[in-house]
Amino acid sequence: MSTLRYLLVLDFEATCDDTERIVPRREMEIIEFPTILYDLEKDQVEAVFHEYVRPTLHPKLTDFCTNLTGIQQTTVDAADPFPAVWERYREFLRTHKILDEPSSAAYLTCGDWDLKTMLPLQLRLSGLTEALTPAGKLVPPYNRWINVKKSYQYFYGLRYPKGMEGMLRHAHMELEGRHHSGIDDCRNILRLVRKLLHDGWKPENDLPT
Repeated sequence: MSTLRYLLVLDFEATCDDTERIVPRREMEIIEFPTILYDLEKDQVEAVFHEYVRPTLHPKLTDFCTNLTGIQQTTVDAADPFPAVWERYREFLRTHKILDEPSSAAYLTCGDWDLKTMLPLQLRLSGLTEALTPAGKLVPPYNRWINVKKSYQYFYGLRYPKGMEGMLRHAHMELEGRHHSGIDDCRNILRLVRKLLHDGWKPENDLPT
């Protein structure tokens, strides 16, 4: 098994509304797909993948979704649907040898929703089964992630886990960019990761068993 070399910092944004009557949870679709590939050995960003995605079940964004994420209707209208973006994402991972050596990398997310719920849902909705087991679970490397909320809580001995803004406040950092912009959230999460690493955190200790 390869040693952990990379973290894949990921934070999806998805179609949504505040009532679930327009966009039920089971029909949410990814509309922003960002990943920052961070090299642990070099302590630097190796590469960035960032694309918007055109939803197909509910192609018109709700006002709630646009106000939350800042993503405009014209942006998703000009984007490709998920299958095309997914293929380019797999090529991104392939280029950096993540698909060849999945144990060399682990995803890092702010919560479990992105990879426990949203990606499996999107793959099923798009009819993309190669990344799912017969039971509907993700295959490597997508099934291995670190929840930075838990890592931050345990490492600093906090009573409760904090969200991204709460962790930034605890770390005496200002929010950079817009909260619920997927790529801005990834960058802010990476700032927290770098603080954790500087303070002695070992991400391999928080990998799922």
